[in-house]
Amino acid sequence: MAALKAAAGEFVPLATPIDNPDAAYLAATTKIDIDGLPEGSSNDSITDGILTVEFSEPLIKTGPVPDGWATWSSPPFSEDPNPFVLIASTNVLEMVLSQPVAIFGFEMEPSPFAPVEFTVEFFNGNTLVESITRVVDGDAGARLFAREDGAIDRVVITSETDFAIAQVRYQLVGGDQTFAIVLALLLLVILALILL
Repeated sequence: MAALKAAAGEFVPLATPIDNPDAAYLAATTKIDIDGLPEGSSNDSITDGILTVEFSEPLIKTGPVPDGWATWSSPPFSEDPNPFVLIASTNVLEMVLSQPVAIFGFEMEPSPFAPVEFTVEFFNGNTLVESITRVVDGDAGARLFAREDGAIDRVVITSETDFAIAQVRYQLVGGDQTFAIVLALLLLVILALILL
């Protein structure tokens, strides 16, 4: 993570967001599928059985767009122009993750058909790891808010209005390291068998 030293001597995180859901981002992450949640259900959390994301306010599931939510963006700015969405009837939402992740992201669009500024802060405990601010248009302008490089376990969204999110994705901390370790052990076993 890059940082900039402020005049007062404190370090301020510099955002290095993943701007669009490209092939590398999609391949590196797992999506928490919300398609099976009941239409109109109020959800305090979502899970795929591995990671649970708890919300500070219940989110209402609807969709797919345009049913229940009028518009979304299209690729390359989003995964799908017609996702199921979770509607937040608040302008501040906290998401608490059940375990640390190395990559975390979601698409977001404001309710009004107008440009709205969003700030998304990514935390590890109480330490701010990264902050991303983007202006997102509510008229087919959904955008990805995602980051990587360094563990996070909490996210806070702040905006001027209510909004919807979709396509919540993550990669657990050590996801790539686990594969590398398994591969190294497999190679050691093969080498040991050859030498015997």
